Amino acid sequence: MLLTDNPIPDADGDHFGFRTHAAVLCAAITATEDLPLTVGVFGPWGMGKSSFMKVCQDLLDQRDIPTVWFNPWKYDQKDEIWHALIQSVLTEIAHDLEERRQKGDLALRERMAGALETIRRLSQAAAWLLARRAAGPLTGGVLTADDVDAAQTALTEPGTETYLHVNHFEQDFKDVVHTYTDGGRLVLFIDDLDRCSPDAAITVLDSLKLFLGEGSCVFVLAMDYQVVAEAAARRFHAENPDEARGRQYLEKLIHFPYHLPGVSFEAIVRHLQDKVADTELAGSRELWELVEVAFEANPRRVRRFVNGLNLTAMTLRMNPADPPSRRLLLHAGTLLALHMKHPDFFATLKSDPGVWRRFDDNEFFKTDLSGQDAILARENPGVLRLLARVSFRREGYDFPDPPTPTEIRLLTQVLTVTGGLSNGAADPAANSTADGTTGAGPGHGA
Repeated sequence: MLLTDNPIPDADGDHFGFRTHAAVLCAAITATEDLPLTVGVFGPWGMGKSSFMKVCQDLLDQRDIPTVWFNPWKYDQKDEIWHALIQSVLTEIAHDLEERRQKGDLALRERMAGALETIRRLSQAAAWLLARRAAGPLTGGVLTADDVDAAQTALTEPGTETYLHVNHFEQDFKDVVHTYTDGGRLVLFIDDLDRCSPDAAITVLDSLKLFLGEGSCVFVLAMDYQVVAEAAARRFHAENPDEARGRQYLEKLIHFPYHLPGVSFEAIVRHLQDKVADTELAGSRELWELVEVAFEANPRRVRRFVNGLNLTAMTLRMNPADPPSRRLLLHAGTLLALHMKHPDFFATLKSDPGVWRRFDDNEFFKTDLSGQDAILARENPGVLRLLARVSFRREGYDFPDPPTPTEIRLLTQVLTVTGGLSNGAADPAANSTADGTTGAGPGHGA
């Protein structure tokens, strides 16, 4: 059994208690009169920002408030992103307006036709701007500036009319939104900004202000605050990023910061317990203690762990004459957690299986680590704590004693295949701290 990492589709799919919080936020969005409004949904990697926003979108749809969803990370280039953002919004509005036009009376059809014509010109203006920005690099320096201007003018029609329309883009977009929402509001959800390249993420934020900043819109942006603030800092000072200026940029753009409510570990257990293929292990108090100490209450990371554990158990059962014991499966779970969070330590175990027992002895007998063991502990903070929490010496739990070298060699060989990570690749959130900020580990992008 493999679990997907897709966000939940609607409020009915909520397993983590998001709906209550989403209802409060949606009520505030609905009641806000001073528009446009920008809401930042902040949360670290894997904590359910996309699912939370899907719940919000569903609740707003139930209130008949129009919404649009946009994923900027699908577009690589800066020009591509702002153009795709504008065209996505215009396309969604045009589709709904066309349906209304066909069903309405004469007066409504005329209003919708006028709005659709404005959308057509807005779409043309955006394409014209994209063509102008893209034409320069395509010439390779062969053409003169006058040649480039002439070529750009010919790229779209009606030329000067389109250029003039660019200057009225914000006001025209405001008028379209007013017609589309019957004087209400449009809510635009922008997901996964922290998965974009730094330039692309900032381009999306700039585009909201430059092109769509006059309409009666609520922009709901999902992001890891620290990641996007760092991107803004690099935008102003690439060589020596100014973190304070990056934070100030976000504070000016985002009117209301909303920090994603934490998911309780109990809710994760209730949702995922029956997804563990081994029924005896699924009900094991020791397994979920391991999961909690290794991954806390991060739904994405726990799902990945369960996937890896299920594949590992299935692989170990390929020899029906020698089924894996509870002891071996618990050790497999611990090694999988090490593989995901501390790949360097996992790699060392493959060549030096005795290091597990030496670390266990160090924690409980307070022996001094020396030589390579001391370096390994210093370079892999958290390993000693994790192994201590799953030690057979720990009171109140029934963890097995450290695996033998033979068991470690078997399990590391299997986990290299089933662990779900490339060799040496740590979980993108492996170095997250308790407050959701990131340390010096790999960047966000999963």
